[in-house]
Amino acid sequence: MMKEEEQAATPGQTMNQKEKPGLSDASTSPLERRALLKLDLFIIPMVTLCFFFSYLDRSNLGNVRIVGLQKDLQMSDYDFSMALTVTFIPYILVELPSMLTMRRVGAGIQIPLTVIIWGVVTFLHGFVKTYRGLLVARFFLGLVEGGLYPGLILYLSMFYNKAELQLRIGLFFSTMCLSGVVSGLLTYAIVKLDGRWGHPGWSWVFMIEGIVTTIFGIITLLFLPSSIKKTKFLTDEEKTILIARLERNNGSNTVSSTTLTERFPAKSTSQQVWEAFKSPHVIMLSAAQFASANNISSLAYFTPTIIHSFGYSPTATQLYSVPPLSLAFLTVLGVSYLSDRYQVRGMATICCAALSALGFAIFYASSDYRVRYGSLFISSPGAYAVMPTLSAWASNNSEPYKRKASTIGLGSMAGSIGSLLSVWVFVLGRPPRYHLPTGLSLAL
Repeated sequence: MMKEEEQAATPGQTMNQKEKPGLSDASTSPLERRALLKLDLFIIPMVTLCFFFSYLDRSNLGNVRIVGLQKDLQMSDYDFSMALTVTFIPYILVELPSMLTMRRVGAGIQIPLTVIIWGVVTFLHGFVKTYRGLLVARFFLGLVEGGLYPGLILYLSMFYNKAELQLRIGLFFSTMCLSGVVSGLLTYAIVKLDGRWGHPGWSWVFMIEGIVTTIFGIITLLFLPSSIKKTKFLTDEEKTILIARLERNNGSNTVSSTTLTERFPAKSTSQQVWEAFKSPHVIMLSAAQFASANNISSLAYFTPTIIHSFGYSPTATQLYSVPPLSLAFLTVLGVSYLSDRYQVRGMATICCAALSALGFAIFYASSDYRVRYGSLFISSPGAYAVMPTLSAWASNNSEPYKRKASTIGLGSMAGSIGSLLSVWVFVLGRPPRYHLPTGLSLAL
């Protein structure tokens, strides 16, 4: 796909590259390598944990469902799908606006506040006594969490160039798989508190995870920088060379980073959002993210239910969910590294999509529960590895800043719609074969 030519002429674009600090030897400079290492050691762990807690708090509903939540709140399968639905609806509503407010608010404030508030909301899930109360809690969780994933993509693009972005996205996105593993193990451990202080085991899962998330959000608020210029752990020389390498990587268009002076074309925000809406490459990538998110959500939310339908106990179900997700975790990291190393976004997407399709096909065709469980080792790695590639691709091909923000936000909105579709298609599927949702995932 061709890169969008949306760059305005800016003062200094005619400057010889050697006149720009750090550009003449940027690719080999020890100073640049040291600055990049500092970013990796400081920013990536915080971003990774933000996303980890996000998905942990979002996906734990699938785990607590089979350890008493659905029974205690007298919920049908339809009710459970509705609880997931009310999470995704506000997601869709806030993803694009949150991208457009990040520069004004500051990423170092907006992202941590998001974490703190959803941590509190997750904690309050533990006091839910009725199905309606759960719906209210899930709605506010989605309203707060919705802007996080696209916000992290946009945030990383302010620090890393295009050839480095997918690996960093993969580093935090892979924790989605890890959060599924940890969620299962934590649920297995925490539900043993069942009955303590009058709370069922599943409510303790929400309360403990909510407290930990809130504490981490407060720590992030204190230390997460909003931009390269505001990064305290970098020297002035390191800031200069990091800013310069972003200029060079974006064709001297500085608008892609909040670290630099804003130099937008003479177009309003609404015009730039509309141009992103009608851009063919944005439409195609958003459609791909719709399909990818549908497949990921089918696996993320319903893998415990699928394994439980094989006849395993709730405890065994949590443990059997771990191996496929562990393999997916490693696959996301490997594919992200190779895609950045060889700059093959399209090939990486095709190969991973084909792998997930093979896994879904095996699950669809087989009636042997062992074969169907084994198919999760194929479908899960393929499905999870697609999204980081698409996210990096969308960010790489959109400029200037507001158009990039709009593109990332629109892709994330499409992904949320895909996740919403997976919820309702799955509830219509009949266990243990689940032909309808599996067939849809195979088709997408």
